[in-house]
Amino acid sequence: MNLRVLLPKVLPLSELLRYKISYYRNKIMKRPPPTAAGPGLDLRSGIDHFCVHPGGRAIIDEVGKSLALNDYDLEPARMALYRFGNTSSGGLWYVLGYMEAKKRLKKGDKILMISLGAGFKCNNCVWKVMKDLEDTNVWQDCIDQYPPKALDNPFSQKFDWINDESMNSARIEDLLPLIQLLA
Repeated sequence: MNLRVLLPKVLPLSELLRYKISYYRNKIMKRPPPTAAGPGLDLRSGIDHFCVHPGGRAIIDEVGKSLALNDYDLEPARMALYRFGNTSSGGLWYVLGYMEAKKRLKKGDKILMISLGAGFKCNNCVWKVMKDLEDTNVWQDCIDQYPPKALDNPFSQKFDWINDESMNSARIEDLLPLIQLLA
């Protein structure tokens, strides 16, 4: 619903007309509506970059799929999730910072920021880049190392022991004979 209000204000008239013609043609021919990209909109006709909420791999993948975004568009969200984890709404600023540090943002570019909250909360806004940016911000110490070749969880080495079965000193299977004796 948010995009229905926002996109007509951002996308060029030619894209809106193309979408309407396609929509009514499909309706007349009784074809099912497209399921991707808004559905059927070319968002890149009015948006240069996408700042997707880094709430988890599934969220990033589903937003990317529903808006027909490619890996390049989703890379900033994936890298923010990889480096900082799910930091709730604050993660969007890490995604934006990644785009700045990678020098993707140029004067005049438009960025669609998509944030998600608890339940069905969703918020969107469009930012316009006012000047070319030189700041590498929170990513300055490591931006050249991203994206890494492998996206293994950086915490797995330190915390994999939590799910290690051999670390369980008392398993329910071991306690069943004792429970049956007491019953």
